[in-house]
Amino acid sequence: MCRHLAFLGPDEPLGRLLTEPPHSLYRQSWAPRQQRYGTVNADGFGVGWYAAGDPVPARYRRAGPIWADLSFADL
Repeated sequence: MCRHLAFLGPDEPLGRLLTEPPHSLYRQSWAPRQQRYGTVNADGFGVGWYAAGDPVPARYRRAGPIWADLSFADL
């Protein structure tokens, strides 16, 4: 199942948006509350964002699960 997050507001660290909320995308990848089959979401993930003053979106994509990426929270 795909999950999406959209944020429009003042500058906020990307890692905070994706890891800190109680039902963050990070948490949903290893502790989904409403998943019918399986116990984790071990598929790949991707994130895109616009850096200040750059009209081209930055992208970070990985084939492995978000919880196995040691660099993710530092984005």
